[in-house]
Amino acid sequence: MPAIATKQWCCDQKNEIKDPGSRPSAQNLTCKFKIANARDAAWGASKAFVWDAARINLPSGKKALAMSAYPVESIKRDGWQRSTEMVKGSIEHYSKTWFEYPYPVATNVAGVVGGMEYPGIVFCGYRDSGESLWGVTDHEFGHIWFPMIVGTNERKYAWMDEGFNTFINSLSTKEFNKGEFADFNYFPGDDAVSAFPNGMDPLMTIPDVLQLHNIGVAEYDKPAIMLNALRDVVLGKERFDAAFREYIERWAFKHPTPWDFFRTIENVSGEDLSWFWRAWVFNNWKLDQAVVAVTTVDGRWEDGSFIRLENLGQMVMPVTVLIKETNGKQQRINLPVEVWQRGKEWTFKVNTTSKIADVILDPDKKLPDINRKNNTADKKTF
Repeated sequence: MPAIATKQWCCDQKNEIKDPGSRPSAQNLTCKFKIANARDAAWGASKAFVWDAARINLPSGKKALAMSAYPVESIKRDGWQRSTEMVKGSIEHYSKTWFEYPYPVATNVAGVVGGMEYPGIVFCGYRDSGESLWGVTDHEFGHIWFPMIVGTNERKYAWMDEGFNTFINSLSTKEFNKGEFADFNYFPGDDAVSAFPNGMDPLMTIPDVLQLHNIGVAEYDKPAIMLNALRDVVLGKERFDAAFREYIERWAFKHPTPWDFFRTIENVSGEDLSWFWRAWVFNNWKLDQAVVAVTTVDGRWEDGSFIRLENLGQMVMPVTVLIKETNGKQQRINLPVEVWQRGKEWTFKVNTTSKIADVILDPDKKLPDINRKNNTADKKTF
């Protein structure tokens, strides 16, 4: 919508607040609401609400309604006049990617709370705008999938509620309005290291006994990082997405445990991931992959090279190795997690045509390696 049209539309909406003709004239009104498969209910009402709506197009061809209710004070640059656009974008993304939105209406209400979710309606801060408004709106509506559709017990497994939601938020944010708020990303690159501090509680810790300083990491950050690593590095997008969709489908409006999640992901992906869950969910193990040595075959780089890696932490993960040669040639090698089955060291041969200039582990920084200084070759390595 052009800027001028948006400005005029906002003015029209604000004027309706004081226009008696914009609402029913009866002294008493009775409103009736109906919603199925809902675990909770909430509502909001105010004479000062600006109210707007837009159509949500669902994958099955069904339609739903995105609505927003907010005071005039929330109308500013990229303010709540964009809320309905954000609601529509969020709901349509999750519906086509994971599971179709099950309710007839999705309502975003501006209020004094930072963010709170209920089936079909959420409450977000009335002061929010721009990326903060998108972030909270998208996060609260992401909760429709976790735990409203997939009925996780938040009091026992908060990581399956907030963490799974934070993970899907990271993907929707990249897509919304061609990546308008893509910089508002969730835990990229080296920031993931903060999810593995000393004294960290394992994800399977009951929320009531989590150390207070670990709550944000254990419930939000680390499980989101875990799912990104499972998707990007271990299974790949196609297999992970198919398994995650099946998990939502199987457990829609039911109450899964972590073991139901584990079994579904393994069943659909065809992988035994016991090693993965053991490190990420049941323990606070850390990842530290290192380049230990780079040597020639028979003293000639042209005859090939040997690269020796070491896994210094308790966590194991697949290894991506980028090899750069002095003649400009580069090659990328992906080693499966099975290379660590027989010990903490792995040596492999590379067909090189000139001297190796550098060896870089995890060049795309997709893994939460706690010490990236030993991820590259140095003078001690050769």
